[in-house]
Amino acid sequence: MKKQTENLIPLARDIVMDHIPQLVVVMDAHDLIIDANEVAESWAGIPKVEMIGKDPLQVFKEWPQFLNRMLVTEETREEVTLSGEPTRIVELMVIPIKNKNDGTLNGRVVVAHDITERKQIENDVTDMNEILWGKIEEVESLRAQLQEQAIRDPLTGLFNRRFFSEALEKEFSKAARENSSLSVILLDVDHFKKFNDTYGHKCGDFVLQSLAKFLNDNVRKGDIICRFGGEEFVILMPNADTNAAQERAELLRKQFEKTLFEYDDKKLKCTFSAGVASFPSHASQSELLLSRADQALYHSKANGRNYVTVYTLNAPQV
Repeated sequence: MKKQTENLIPLARDIVMDHIPQLVVVMDAHDLIIDANEVAESWAGIPKVEMIGKDPLQVFKEWPQFLNRMLVTEETREEVTLSGEPTRIVELMVIPIKNKNDGTLNGRVVVAHDITERKQIENDVTDMNEILWGKIEEVESLRAQLQEQAIRDPLTGLFNRRFFSEALEKEFSKAARENSSLSVILLDVDHFKKFNDTYGHKCGDFVLQSLAKFLNDNVRKGDIICRFGGEEFVILMPNADTNAAQERAELLRKQFEKTLFEYDDKKLKCTFSAGVASFPSHASQSELLLSRADQALYHSKANGRNYVTVYTLNAPQV
């Protein structure tokens, strides 16, 4: 029975060596090949009987990357790319065989597993992930653009009435919570219909765009400017009391009055009227604050236009 077992072990070893999918090469202490399996034979293109007793430099001379790692003295595992047709990516493991008593090196076992297909799949997955993230970024960018378009006036680029309504509620609540001031300047281009009828709608659009830029360039940082509708604009001024808002509105009115617009070889001038209302002086609710700025604007128009009116509590209701 013992003899049968002893005979079975080499046979089993040969079967295992030649049927596992990995390349296996065994070298002695002199770095000569003493054993190899059929996978090594297939990869190297040399019959394994011709490998025995050979220096790996002769057998694997086409794979310098492979050779550099075969001759290490410590156990190692890493990925190596093997040139040729086909190019292979392998996971290489080198296992030193050492004497149990004194630790001297008796040889090495080199095992290499072809992971080309797995790496290709990983690369494909990586590429697909990059494409997917690219698409996600495109969608996010498009979403941001759509969101921006939803709150921007397409003609002037200012925030629109929808955005102003949300901003007014937010800033009003903040001012009430922090016991600070909030002012609204509502302004309207004077005689704009007549201007359009005289010079055309394209010229009218140009004036609205010019006014939008003028306001953007001349308000405080933190103020919110919106096109309220038609030729009406509104400026929301956090932390600004009535006096500060009135001074700003007057300054804007005087500067805009002096501004010359060049359009189609014509030099044009335009003015606006404005109404000012503030929290907490004039209103305790956001809608009422806007309404009272509108009432003040009405009085500016009724007063001859190109004028700034501050709402007063005893002003007639309109």
